[in-house]
Amino acid sequence: MSSEPNGWTVVGQETNFIAKAGESEKSGTLLGQPVTVHFTPVAYAWRYGDGSGKTTTTPGARWEASGLSNFAKTATSHAYAARGTYAVTVTVAYSARYRYAGQGWVSIAGTLGLTSDPITIQVKGVKTVLVGKTCTENPSGPGC
Repeated sequence: MSSEPNGWTVVGQETNFIAKAGESEKSGTLLGQPVTVHFTPVAYAWRYGDGSGKTTTTPGARWEASGLSNFAKTATSHAYAARGTYAVTVTVAYSARYRYAGQGWVSIAGTLGLTSDPITIQVKGVKTVLVGKTCTENPSGPGC
């Protein structure tokens, strides 16, 4: 899992989260016959560390890849209400199916949930200062 911005954000601004999950297969032998299990991610349960969360059907994507500007709202983003340090996790629900001894695929009921290691987000506050000139015009001005 990763975030944009990476590891920090600003109170009240959207923080974009992206899960690293995809389809996978595991093969082996069972009772002398070949077996393959195929896993497909079907849901993502986000826990933002501030008591809130949501479930999506998308792992998320980078703002640039989505054609969005920085701090834009996404399906996986979250805006924090207070400064602090938060541990964020995502639990990916996988559906599964198997193929045994050359037969067709058989779906397995239910899902398998795997939770990511947490990532830490530092949420900072900002102050806006109105100035009469830009920092180029007045390099010693407030905020320059």
